[in-house]
Amino acid sequence: MKKRLIVNALLMLLAAVFLSACGRQKDTKGEKTITLGLSYDSLESAWLVMNHSAVIKEGKKRGAEVISVMAEGDAAKQNVQIENLLARRVDAILCFPKDSSAIVKSIKNCRAAGVPIVMINRSVSGSVLPDAQVIANNKAMGQKVLQTFADRARLEGKTYNVVLLIGNLSDENAALRKAGHRKAIADNPDVLKLMAEVPTEWNLDTALKGLQNALQANPDANLIVTPSDYLWPPIRSVLEQRGRWAKIGAANHFPVVSFDGDEVGMQYLKDGYNWGDAAQDAVEEAQLAVEWALKLIEGKTPPQNTIYDDGQIVTIDNFKEVAPKVWSYSLLK
Repeated sequence: MKKRLIVNALLMLLAAVFLSACGRQKDTKGEKTITLGLSYDSLESAWLVMNHSAVIKEGKKRGAEVISVMAEGDAAKQNVQIENLLARRVDAILCFPKDSSAIVKSIKNCRAAGVPIVMINRSVSGSVLPDAQVIANNKAMGQKVLQTFADRARLEGKTYNVVLLIGNLSDENAALRKAGHRKAIADNPDVLKLMAEVPTEWNLDTALKGLQNALQANPDANLIVTPSDYLWPPIRSVLEQRGRWAKIGAANHFPVVSFDGDEVGMQYLKDGYNWGDAAQDAVEEAQLAVEWALKLIEGKTPPQNTIYDDGQIVTIDNFKEVAPKVWSYSLLK
C-alpha cells in the first residue's frame, strides 16, 4: 500500500514537472518570455509578405517569441491551426483571417481560453468581435482616392463612365472598399457614372473574364476602379488586348484608380499608367498589432475595438511628396 502511494506521488510530481516544462519558456534571467501566435490566410501579395515580416520583426524587437502558421487559403484549416496555437499556450494570437465570418469560431475559442486575439488588416463585424482590430480605413480611403480623381476630372471638364471591380464580399475589406468607391461615385454624379460592377472573388481569372465582359458590354466605359493592386495583371491584360494600355497623355490611355500601395500599383503610378492609389501601411499595421497584443496581455484594452491605419492617398499630382511615405517606395525602379 505504501509503495503504491509512493509511486502515485512520484507520478504526480513528474506530471507537475512536465506541465511546468510545457508552459512558457523563460529567458536567461528567469523571466517568462511572451509567445505570440501568428496566423495568416496566405502571403499571396507583396503587402502581406511585408506585413507578415514586419510583425515577426516587431515581436522579436519587443522580446517576444513568434510562432507563425499559414492557412494557405483554407478557413477551416486556419481555425484548426489557431486551436493548435492555443494548445501550445501562446499568450496572444495575431491573425490575418481568410474569412471574416468563419474566423468567429477562433475568436470564441480564444475568449474561452482567456487568450487575446488581434485581427490584422481584415476586419470582423457582428456580435462576436476580437479583442482588437488593426485595419486600413478602407471605406474612407476608397472614397478619398476616387474623390481626388473626381475633383481633377471636374477641373478638366471631363466625365467618366466607371467599371468598378469588387473583391470577395466575405472579406470585410472588400465590402468597405466597395462602399467607399460607391459613395464617391454617388457624391459626384456630374463627373462619375457607374456602368458596371465586376465581382472578382479575389481571383485573377475571374477578374480577367469579368472585366473583358464588362468592357465589351459597355463600350463607353473609360475608367476602371480596382479595390486592390493585386488585380493589376488582369487589368493590364485586358487593356493590352484592347489596345488601351498606354501612359497618361496618350490618345489611347485608359485611366485606372487603385487601392493598396503595393509595388505594382505604385510602379504603374510612377510610370504614368495609374492615376491614384490608396496606400495602406504594411509596417505600421504590423507594429500597432504587436503593440496592442502585448498591451492586451497586460490587461489593457484599446479605447475602441478598431485601430485605423488612415494610409496615404498617392496621385500623379502629389507623387514626389507622398510616395516616399509608402512602404513599397523602396521597391520601385
